[in-house]
Amino acid sequence: MFNKLSGALHLQDGSKHVVSVKLGGYVKLNCIVKVDKETILDDSLKLEFLPWDNKEKIVPFIQQQVQMHTKIVNDHLPDEEYLFDETHPRLDAGLFDHVAHDIPTPFYVKKLLKLFEEQLNDPTTKTRKATYEKIIFDNIANYSSEFIELFQQAQFDESIVQQEALWLLKHAAHREVVKFSITVLGCTDCEKYKELLFTLGMHEEFTPYVLFALKNGTIRANTQVWQLAQSVRGWGKIAAVEGLEATTPEIKQWLLTEGCSNSIMDEYLAYTCAVKGELDVALYEETISKELYDGAGLIIQALLNERSAEGIEEYPYASAVLSRFVYHARTHCQTLEDFYPLMKINGFLKADSEVWEERFNEQWKQHEYTSIQQAIQPFMNDAKWPRLVMDALQQENNVKALEIAFFYQLDVSQNLFDMLEKNPTNSALYVAVMDANNRKYIEDICTFAETHLTLTSLSNEEQNCLQCIVQDLYGHEGVGVPLLQAALASDNGSLQYHALSVLEGWSPSIAQQPTLQEIIQNIAMTTKDKEDRELAKRLLEK
Repeated sequence: MFNKLSGALHLQDGSKHVVSVKLGGYVKLNCIVKVDKETILDDSLKLEFLPWDNKEKIVPFIQQQVQMHTKIVNDHLPDEEYLFDETHPRLDAGLFDHVAHDIPTPFYVKKLLKLFEEQLNDPTTKTRKATYEKIIFDNIANYSSEFIELFQQAQFDESIVQQEALWLLKHAAHREVVKFSITVLGCTDCEKYKELLFTLGMHEEFTPYVLFALKNGTIRANTQVWQLAQSVRGWGKIAAVEGLEATTPEIKQWLLTEGCSNSIMDEYLAYTCAVKGELDVALYEETISKELYDGAGLIIQALLNERSAEGIEEYPYASAVLSRFVYHARTHCQTLEDFYPLMKINGFLKADSEVWEERFNEQWKQHEYTSIQQAIQPFMNDAKWPRLVMDALQQENNVKALEIAFFYQLDVSQNLFDMLEKNPTNSALYVAVMDANNRKYIEDICTFAETHLTLTSLSNEEQNCLQCIVQDLYGHEGVGVPLLQAALASDNGSLQYHALSVLEGWSPSIAQQPTLQEIIQNIAMTTKDKEDRELAKRLLEK
């Protein structure tokens, strides 16, 4: 592809000459200059496109933030402009590695390792470019284990490996290159790079890779792992707490008081903190601090939540911990916040007899259940909690107070909808209503959602709210049909699955409504998800 420029050149002697310039090329920049059709220049320059050139570098970007604020205040990275768009929305830092489950291209790791070996043997722009471009072709989360194993078998010269890993870190304008370089450093004795690694680990996109490097390539790494766990709040904290060894009383205390809380979901860390922090031992003391009571309450709430992958049913010291927590509540339960975990424990105790029969067959004893039930009842019967709830709801938007109000069957409809009007995409409010399982409230909140959420173009926050409703409509036939329709019409696979499942459990006549039939038929024909496709087909056959 060439561009041509032409013009007239007038000299002082009055002569006129026609000048033309031809520029273009793919791998070379060719330049041809002619004057009056006579070629006076014909030259070319090889074009070298380097993937790290003219882009902001990631490592200095992180270092500057940490230097200025001693923490990461903006978890956006410079490469986001060419990673995310309207069809690929931005994810929380560190989340992509949890959802990336693609199978690497066959022989990808061996080819990458071969290119890196060539770079080590001949570190030139050419070899570095080849490695760099191969790294950004795939996500290291898909192949890190295989790469580490093969890399360690190769036994490269460690000093050259570190030299080239640091070169890649310095020039990295893509996050995958940073992750690759940290991993490579972690396969060496990287004690002298501890400070650099720790700084990078403060960004949650890189925390898991830094944890590997610290634990595999440095001595006494647990101190840095604990410091990292205290410096991050999201997916990085989850990784750090899971990798932390509870080797001292101070670490155990921190796990029980601060370790569980995170910005993603407390349920991810509750079991880990309870086990590593030895919650059962800590609560066995005759007296405990208010700080421990609060931390234990948070862990217990998360263990009791059905969303926990490892929850109260898997926790081996459940009866002892619940019993001792209720015991310590006699000293520390003064506010609604203090009372909230007790309400959750009471809900756990109120499960169906069939559920408890199974628990008695597993790890629970009848006398343990009876003892906790008797100990908690005076708290449940205390008339001060309904009074405190109404006072709290008059003063602020308090979701926990709302849940306690539902527990005591107080009429707080006005309070609920005042809170929703102020924040119609507060998913916690929808969860509280659906968990209360009161049909009147559920009907009302469905009506609210139908009029306040943009059902034809759902934002991420609106999708979360819709999910909270739809996934709990199974036992409420006929309620929220417009919401089910919006869920089916969305491109959110989880919403579609729950909507299809709800309709399957309802009377066939509802799914046979023409508007729903059309959307279900479209899902049956176009979805790539096998389970959704089969669900849709079953509904069409009813």
